[in-house]
Amino acid sequence: MNGQGMPLVVAVMGPTASGKSALALRLAKELGMEIISADSAQVYRQTSVGTAKPTPEEQREVPHHLIDIRDLDEGFCLADFQSLATQAIGDIWARNRIPLVVGGTGLYVRGLLEGYALDAPSPDMELRARLNGWDMQSLLEELERRDPETFHSIDLSNRRRVSRALEVVMQTGRSWLECSRRQPPPWRVLKLGLVCERDTLRLRIQKRLRNMLSAGWADEVAGLLRDGWEEALMAANILGYREVAEFVKGQMTREQMEEEVFIKTCRFAKRQRTWLRAEPRLIALASGEDAYGNICRLIAEQLDGT
Repeated sequence: MNGQGMPLVVAVMGPTASGKSALALRLAKELGMEIISADSAQVYRQTSVGTAKPTPEEQREVPHHLIDIRDLDEGFCLADFQSLATQAIGDIWARNRIPLVVGGTGLYVRGLLEGYALDAPSPDMELRARLNGWDMQSLLEELERRDPETFHSIDLSNRRRVSRALEVVMQTGRSWLECSRRQPPPWRVLKLGLVCERDTLRLRIQKRLRNMLSAGWADEVAGLLRDGWEEALMAANILGYREVAEFVKGQMTREQMEEEVFIKTCRFAKRQRTWLRAEPRLIALASGEDAYGNICRLIAEQLDGT
């Protein structure tokens, strides 16, 4: 998998608000790379502000892939990502450029770069919407009843993974683990993870949230509700959108909404950090100005074959 002569794929991973997107944009501009988004929320055309999607200007500066490719009611899964990202990697290599995979959806990055796949049907949006209405305890109890093997191996604090595992077993009658398989992909991988101190990350999350609200997140959600996207938006279960929708509908004060989104984002970042610690062959780098130079050096070493 790491043999010389095989094409190179670089990945920059990290928790939300760790600075990976800005770093990736700089790397891509200065090293002639193209970005493949590994963000499960940025694939949707209707959600931009609350997903911190690259601006149109940034997308003109650097080619981005797998952004704005689905409507909210179409759904998107690991198999979709792997298929489209693999195609994008081939297209980027054909232009003699290096693919730069960027994102916080750890399952997508691991599935692509380690060759993990899920032999299961595409998401059932009606079933997904029904499961999204369940509380976490109900999801856990049902998963334990239907698929105890997965229950004892999965991250039980990750609602999205628990829900998806239950969705698969309810669709297929087969265990999530049984549906998983691995086939290493035909490329070299340089996998980099940004590490950020907990308190620093919390401050960045708070700043990021305020910036998104100032940029019109509530207006974006109000437009989605007005245009009939509420059911699909809730089924997509994108971080923060449910709380902002409740604020827009007058079911929550702005202060309550901000506090709820902040707490859930911090919890999400904690899960991402836990995931990164278990990521195979990850090179951890401190988030900050030194990260750029360190990454440039590591890429040069890979290209030189050292």
